[in-house]
Amino acid sequence: MIGIPIADELAGLTLELCRIPSETKHEAEIATWVQHRCVAAAGAEAVKRIGNSVVCDPCISSEERAALPAVALVGHLDTVKCAENQDYAVRDGRVYGCGASDMKAGCAVMLALLERWRELKGVRPVWIFYDAEEGPSEENGLQPVLDSGVLPALDFAFILEPTDMGLQPGCMGTMHATVTVPGVRAHSARPWQGQNAVYRALPLLGRFAALERRAVSFGELTFYEVMVVTQTLTENSKNVVPDALMLNVNVRFAPGNTAENAEAELRALVGGDGVVEITDCAPSGDVHLDHPLIRGWLARENLPVRPKQAWTDVARFTSNGIPAVNFGPGETSQAHQANEWCSVESLEFCYAALRRFFEGQED
Repeated sequence: MIGIPIADELAGLTLELCRIPSETKHEAEIATWVQHRCVAAAGAEAVKRIGNSVVCDPCISSEERAALPAVALVGHLDTVKCAENQDYAVRDGRVYGCGASDMKAGCAVMLALLERWRELKGVRPVWIFYDAEEGPSEENGLQPVLDSGVLPALDFAFILEPTDMGLQPGCMGTMHATVTVPGVRAHSARPWQGQNAVYRALPLLGRFAALERRAVSFGELTFYEVMVVTQTLTENSKNVVPDALMLNVNVRFAPGNTAENAEAELRALVGGDGVVEITDCAPSGDVHLDHPLIRGWLARENLPVRPKQAWTDVARFTSNGIPAVNFGPGETSQAHQANEWCSVESLEFCYAALRRFFEGQED
């Protein structure tokens, strides 16, 4: 957008993306909008649609560019369910909108860089916009893209999740489990004839409550492993002693740890007090902080480096043998918040740093 300050362009793009509803499983409209933008910027032959995901590889027909390292810019198009009374505006240095930080701002930076792809000559850039990141891991739209065969062999990937104007390597693995504590059903007027599953769960709940976060260090980075009860449920009537209490337990495990180890630790904690069923699981992401493609750039940019104390699709890339890091605009504290916003400063900061990376690599 010639003549428009880049900060205004990025803010406008973010707001426009926020105004397109894209709750998980409802990404068709935004995927079509992004597909049209990609075709306009790079031509139809550079763009591939996989379900509600879009891949743009402008260098597909250039032998010289194809010989360069291929680095992906990656952003998910979906959001969680929007909060009521969400504001949509640009004011006071912020862009307000559902998904502004997580992660319409990242997609806006990607689109702004795509408009200038001919100037990005240091490496071969590839754009990946995908769906269903906020849903169950088995429905995530990124793996079908990685399996589709439309991508070149990727040497590295930037996941443009919000990172508070720093770089966040690696990510936590995540596991959800239903732990069912059994009881014996009875009429609530005669509770002595049954066994109340809620009361039977108290020792187990006490063990969960006593758990402290566990530090796992990678050099100067510290990740924290946690195991926390996030939901409780009984399915009985109000005048019935419950014969089962279901707990949802979320386990977060650090890079280097495995889902198998995390599950074994959960089962050991529960012991004979409940039945454990794993309902969702995604691996941790490897830490790639000293990769030769980013080492010099990271030093020149003097970016603060922090651990990613959450799960992102860095894990999906590293599980597929592709080094990746989190680096994107937005505030991590704003993700999934009511009246979510992203700072314009972070948009401009991230865009400028990534543009310098893609414009040319120095020794």
